[in-house]
Amino acid sequence: MILFFFLTVLLPTIFANEPVVVHTQYGDILGYQTNLSRVFYGIPFAQPPVGPLRWEAPVPVVRWAPKMVNATQPPSACPRPKRTTRSTTRTPFGMSEDCLYLNIFTPLSGDVPSTDLLPVMLFIHGGDFQFGAATESMYKSELLVNNTNIIIALIQYRLGVLGFLATGNNPNDIKGNYGILDQRLAIAWVKNNINAFGGDPNQITLFGQSAGAQSTALHYVTKDMQPYFQRAIIQSSPLTIPFRTYLENITPTVLLAEQLLCSPNNLSCFRTRSTDEITAAQAIVNKKITSLNALFFFEPWLPVIDNEIVHGSLMSMIQNASFSLKPLVIGTVTEECYDFVYTTWHKNVTISEYIAFAVGLFGEKSLKVLEHYPPTASVDQRPTLVRMATHWVFSCSTRVLARKAATYSYVFGYPYNTLNSLNCKDHACHADELPYIFQSFWDRFTDVGRYISHGMATYWTNYAKSENPNEPSSVPVSWPKYTSGNETYVYIQNPFQVEENYLKDDCDLWDQIGYKASVI
Repeated sequence: MILFFFLTVLLPTIFANEPVVVHTQYGDILGYQTNLSRVFYGIPFAQPPVGPLRWEAPVPVVRWAPKMVNATQPPSACPRPKRTTRSTTRTPFGMSEDCLYLNIFTPLSGDVPSTDLLPVMLFIHGGDFQFGAATESMYKSELLVNNTNIIIALIQYRLGVLGFLATGNNPNDIKGNYGILDQRLAIAWVKNNINAFGGDPNQITLFGQSAGAQSTALHYVTKDMQPYFQRAIIQSSPLTIPFRTYLENITPTVLLAEQLLCSPNNLSCFRTRSTDEITAAQAIVNKKITSLNALFFFEPWLPVIDNEIVHGSLMSMIQNASFSLKPLVIGTVTEECYDFVYTTWHKNVTISEYIAFAVGLFGEKSLKVLEHYPPTASVDQRPTLVRMATHWVFSCSTRVLARKAATYSYVFGYPYNTLNSLNCKDHACHADELPYIFQSFWDRFTDVGRYISHGMATYWTNYAKSENPNEPSSVPVSWPKYTSGNETYVYIQNPFQVEENYLKDDCDLWDQIGYKASVI
């Protein structure tokens, strides 16, 4: 075991300086090779969105030959404010508006014949549309690609105000959805260039978590994105949260303008402000009430319904999809809202506070909600809040999409790890599955954690290879398909289990009363 630890963890660092070059239509890219994989950090897919390109659609990168792109250092993360909730990782590579880059990890098979091109998994990171980066340590994929013989691509996109501020759709407005446009351009870049890295452009699995899962779901139900991927995995998407309209963006825009000392319609003033001034203003607006719809508190900056890229909420776009949807794996974590609740409420929530919160949130529907999720005899109602919010925002709206399109469904419920914060000790919280899929913290896993990680990575990459998580590599248990009348899922625990009808009674309630919050 000590020798295995040395080989898989320490040697990649020791032998991380061997150069490797790939040849693309834009020019050569210099990466490096470890004893596990080839790594390419910071490949540009768009021109830097700075100066006059701030709050503009991304401009495709141009040919850089005869120069060579140095892809041996992780790129800067896109700007975001300081995070108030927990994070299992740190991004030590700085922040910059010049952040539209992608990272690629390939196994050592490298330059293989075209008949042996490898399947590709393209990941969109989460973070409430205002945090996160492809450079975070939990996404380091050297061990994963070495173990499974697939290629991992991770993309960055503009976040928060810089990616999702939207003032209107007139010619002089900031139209919004720039982060989504960044994603679309990055996905197209991977599709058109991945063969240079030994990847099969016709074997791309699009996957994402949290806001990245919302993004994946958006691309999944967008007709003109269908040629760019063959299948999808949606992890912990808060599908209940609606996208904003331009009208709903007026309040946060006015509040932001106030912090930037600009008038709301003076967009040239917005453009003169520094990145630090914008992210500082964003952090202040995040703490203010920007809508009477409580769901926007989860994600203050998010895609806008522009009727060009985004045609409604994800729930409505799912229900109204007019074309055949691709194969899909979808699932959630058992206590998605645990950290959110305990970060928002630092002390006990009383019974009267819980009831008042439910009435304010659900209005005339609150009686049914309180009947189904009654306060307990405990002095602290936060556990009940976690259960109710998790079902409402994540689990049950996920069932809506699963019933529409899912091929396979899962629930992640493994809490016995050392990755999460004190809040989440002994709980399976939002994003806790990620290091297990990417095998990025292998040296920190217990034996059971390594069992969980190996099983998840095998399921995910089997699916990328064959559209069947059960083959070609052996798996802990056979994962049955999710079909009408047979709503089975894999419960990821120790051991893995196959169960059915996850939260049926709870989700039947939300289907009956609807997923919208009461707007006063």
